[in-house]
Amino acid sequence: MTRRRWPWPAACGALAALAAVVVVWPQAFGLSGLYGPAQVVALRGLTVLGGAVVAALVTALAVAIRRARWPLAAVAGVVAAATVFSAGVLLSRGLSSDAVPEPDAAGEVRVLAFNTLYDGAGPQVVADLVTATGADVVVLPETSAATTRRVAELAGGGFQVFHHQVDAGITSATGLLVASSLGTYGEPRPDPSSGLGSYTVRPVAGSDGPPIIAVHAWPPTGGAMARWHDDAVWAVRQCAGAEGAIAAGDFNATLDHPALRSLGPCADAAAARSAAGTGTWPTGWPRWAGAPIDHVLADARAWDVVSFSVLDRAGGSDHRPVLAVLRPAGS
Repeated sequence: MTRRRWPWPAACGALAALAAVVVVWPQAFGLSGLYGPAQVVALRGLTVLGGAVVAALVTALAVAIRRARWPLAAVAGVVAAATVFSAGVLLSRGLSSDAVPEPDAAGEVRVLAFNTLYDGAGPQVVADLVTATGADVVVLPETSAATTRRVAELAGGGFQVFHHQVDAGITSATGLLVASSLGTYGEPRPDPSSGLGSYTVRPVAGSDGPPIIAVHAWPPTGGAMARWHDDAVWAVRQCAGAEGAIAAGDFNATLDHPALRSLGPCADAAAARSAAGTGTWPTGWPRWAGAPIDHVLADARAWDVVSFSVLDRAGGSDHRPVLAVLRPAGS
């Protein structure tokens, strides 16, 4: 009686395929919001590099180890396919960054978001950014009230200054500057569940500026995944629920994560300008390798995205500043 041989190549290929999907497209199994897959998929550029290295190594082993050639070849093929897929996702989202355009008086709004890392960038550095970019809205997570006020002064005034801090730690402090040309805004309305200082400001009666959501979502750390998800969801809902709204800041999430998978009627400014694959954190890594977690969202019914720029490292922050230039839709 002939003993039936186990189909090792097919079995190894199937297991490799399952692992590859979890790494490059965990949302297929509803895993992109879970600790582990959420962190890995955020660094899509590194998964592409890692996949290419693994595919090359396994291919070399397949050539060298004759008895295991076909199982290893199956694994190498799956890893190579997953790597190509992930690279395609990264390239389709875009790794470009627009040059900062010259100011245009046609009602455009310039939105600068910059997590300063515990005031690490310094008020002069931030003020220089505000001046150089001509920003009308400036969202500053992890920034003290004193630094926020000083930035407004150094940038020449002309801003309404807002700040909200949840506790004694500066991580929970978020500053916001709104140009006086956008009108007068009321007091901040904090996210009731956020521990990191997200809030909304709305124009008072008689002013027609856009509702603005200053965002700093909780990071996806062990034991805090639900809070991370809820913070980002709150920001997206605030944007979607107010006509003409703009939401900006450190979302600690990419377009692969559940909170940012469905943005309508808002749009991600980076995605609109083929820059949604460009990493904004950490600054010590190349842009293709980092996580694009700093965003500007805008109500697509009210705004067209003119440009989106991932700026160079500034001061001591581990985040790159981002700038979106918005123009009233159809203007």
